[in-house]
Amino acid sequence: MTVIKYLFYLFVALILFPVRLFPQTGFITGKVTESGTNEPLVGANIVVNELKNTGAVSSIEGDFLIKVPVGSYSVKASLIGYTTTIKTDVIVKTGKEASLNIQLSEGSLQLGEVSIKADYFDRSVMENSLSTISLGVEEVKRSPGSLQDFQRILQSLAGVSFSKDKTNELLVRGGSPDENLTVLDNMEIHSTNHFPNERNSGGPINMINVDLIEDIRFSTGGFISKYGDKLSSVMNITTREGSRIKPFKANLNLSIAGLGAIAEGALDEGRGSWIVSLRKSYMDLLKGPVGLSSVPEYYDIQFKLAYDISQKHKLTLSGIYGNDKNFTEGESENTNISLAGGMDSVSLFVEDIKQYQYAVGSTLRSIWSKNLFSLLTLYYSSYNFNNSETEQFTARSYDSHGDVYQSFILKNKLDYEDKSRVGSLGLKCEFVWNTAKTNELSFGAALKSDDFKHDVYMCGDSSRYDILSDGWNTPDDIYIRRPASDARYRIRLFENQKSYAFFNDKISLFEGSLIFNLGLRYDYFSYSKKGNLSPRASATWNFFSGLSDLNFAYGEYYQTQSYPTYTDRYRSEVNRYLNNTHARHFVMGYNQILDEGLKLTIEGYLKKYYDIPVREDFIHSNDRTFRSEKYLNAGHQAIYGIDLLIQQKLVKDFYGTVSYSRMWSRMDDPRIGKEGKSYPSDYEYPHIFTIVLGRRFSSLRDYLDRAPFYIKYPSYLLPFSNDMEISARWRYASGRGYTPRVFVTTEQFFEGDSRWSRGSWVSGDERNSERYPDYHRLDISFSSRYNFTSWSLSIYLSIENLYNRKNVASYQYNSDGTRETSTQYSLMPVVGVEVEL
Repeated sequence: MTVIKYLFYLFVALILFPVRLFPQTGFITGKVTESGTNEPLVGANIVVNELKNTGAVSSIEGDFLIKVPVGSYSVKASLIGYTTTIKTDVIVKTGKEASLNIQLSEGSLQLGEVSIKADYFDRSVMENSLSTISLGVEEVKRSPGSLQDFQRILQSLAGVSFSKDKTNELLVRGGSPDENLTVLDNMEIHSTNHFPNERNSGGPINMINVDLIEDIRFSTGGFISKYGDKLSSVMNITTREGSRIKPFKANLNLSIAGLGAIAEGALDEGRGSWIVSLRKSYMDLLKGPVGLSSVPEYYDIQFKLAYDISQKHKLTLSGIYGNDKNFTEGESENTNISLAGGMDSVSLFVEDIKQYQYAVGSTLRSIWSKNLFSLLTLYYSSYNFNNSETEQFTARSYDSHGDVYQSFILKNKLDYEDKSRVGSLGLKCEFVWNTAKTNELSFGAALKSDDFKHDVYMCGDSSRYDILSDGWNTPDDIYIRRPASDARYRIRLFENQKSYAFFNDKISLFEGSLIFNLGLRYDYFSYSKKGNLSPRASATWNFFSGLSDLNFAYGEYYQTQSYPTYTDRYRSEVNRYLNNTHARHFVMGYNQILDEGLKLTIEGYLKKYYDIPVREDFIHSNDRTFRSEKYLNAGHQAIYGIDLLIQQKLVKDFYGTVSYSRMWSRMDDPRIGKEGKSYPSDYEYPHIFTIVLGRRFSSLRDYLDRAPFYIKYPSYLLPFSNDMEISARWRYASGRGYTPRVFVTTEQFFEGDSRWSRGSWVSGDERNSERYPDYHRLDISFSSRYNFTSWSLSIYLSIENLYNRKNVASYQYNSDGTRETSTQYSLMPVVGVEVEL
């Protein structure tokens, strides 16, 4: 806490004793390459838009270096015969370099093109024009409500919804949270989040330090055959390299993600670089103020090494590690005036989570000729999970006001314990071959072997049913006793494999006006002995001088089940040979460049799901006494909708997004007696609307210093600087569907191994027939940067849920027949400080 205290004192000192800052300089560096082959481009014109006569020309190796005053800039890269690209959010700090990786694609536009035609959105280097967006590090940092977590920004995009404030899970176009592929530096891994689980890659906060991000590309559908084994989306994250100019530099930061440090530097006189990040949480301090019911603790480590073996071959080594702990106690507090002066007993549950995960991999990028390059990646990832749930049968005493004043545990019982590990050793190779100026062929293959350990203890349970509702201890009563189980599954490394091969042919006709992607992919999983062939196709028609395009995509997608789905408590392998879940995508979209950095996107989509695993006891839910561990591929689902996105990149000091999604999602009812009927799916959010607006202010501190004294001196109460931003986000979503429950006394379970419960909460017959109240909240964000002689300081302030909306997260159903409401985050201030040396 000492470091946090000193950073707080520094923040107060800046407010109370403002420092007069003198002009400082830094550098814009980078490399310009050809998008199709990664060959360096010589002679590219690099211009800083905000400064007159300031720029550079790329060298024979594609490198450039520009010395500029500290500040925020946009940089334009152009070369005759290539499409002009503009990079926004280029932040230059004292004595530091802002590094850019600029890719240009061949096109007909020349140096004299008007600025509206320049590519602000990396459209020319996208693998697919449909349903794809690119984000940079500064867009993540400044976004209100993101907590500097890039997945929370993706939640604001069209077609993406979320279930709770406490998780950054992505529900993409009605899909479940385990349908999203995560690719980190070419490694396909389970998750980059703290506290994920085997069926959900989301978590409360991301492990990736936002300052190590170079680029994020997120696709919500219609992705090419290069990607598979997931049904809804692809999140491709590239981390940046360390500085190749200085042998050492450091960064200290404090944010909602934790207290952290970054160190980086050059290797072998600039032929390589290294960078490492370490962070430690302090979320336990926020338990009371923001309404957290548990205390998550975590830390993470991230690194990247890069080295140019030669001008044609580059080797990188990346890694990430996260360690998480969370202990949730059952809360005995309660208010019930009818129990004033009396006692009751209730089952409370204690959850203890300990887990860690890591991934490390090396990629060799080789340029074989002007038209051919390859990527070879070897990686290993591991997810280790230790979770237990204990039932505490607790007696409570109430005072005269009906409040609990004393409680004590009558009995402890271990309900559930899961000790699991999933490790994956993968080798993948990809080639990109420009067979002609109008044809780009990509093809590759991968082999992955998993190490799966699944040790699960489930306690026995007893339940009884009063079939005729004529009271207990009558002949019609049914008693069911299910014994405890200790299931142990083990799949050793190299015993089973997942493999795939793919090719994609990108054909460009009429000088890029018409583009086709035709692909095919085959996946095979040896454990379930299931393989699938997946054809993919997309088309793009560019018109109005490249300012408009019309897109269409079709694809077949398959996903293996999560490992726990293949298991059962009796180790009978009844679920081993489940089919892979299948989704068919149809997407049609229209993009229009409206102005400099301003783009309109409208897309319509249809997703058809087949072979969704459904529990057999759900199918027989009309028989409350039916028990089964078996899954059946009986689920079918249809999702269709329209997404609208208006995106303004940072141009002329303004930026923002407006997104709206309209969705319909229906699940065919597989239950006996419900044939031919359907119900809303679990992840249907009919309406989602988000608006983000931001403004950047330059030289504001100088302007305020020239203002009258009654404006000048009060302004020192806030950290106004010559480089600052203010932004706001308002978000609305329809309430999530849920199945209403009824408390009945004709079904009882043996509570705490001590007594029969008063009754049970029984789900209604109409699945997801009711909805939680609509969700909405307002977030605001403020950031300010200061540059001193040899170091710089950045301050981030934000307020989450400004008007303190009590959004409902869920309902908790207690064994005594009462229902409680669990709410989302309340009003929460967030402060971040970053010191760069």
